[in-house]
Amino acid sequence: MDYLIGLLLIVFGAPLVGLTGNWLEGSGHVAVGKTVAIGGYLVVLGIAAWLIIGSL
Repeated sequence: MDYLIGLLLIVFGAPLVGLTGNWLEGSGHVAVGKTVAIGGYLVVLGIAAWLIIGSL
């Protein structure tokens, strides 16, 4: 089950975090938007990798 959750995070979670960061950048909060886009993306991918590797 962790494997499936990890794949769903990669497919849906990471792009949504990136889009949220880009939306924040576009609304005038450039530093916060970049932090959310890059940092959040890396956190989501890290959690997904941890779930996938842990399930193998």
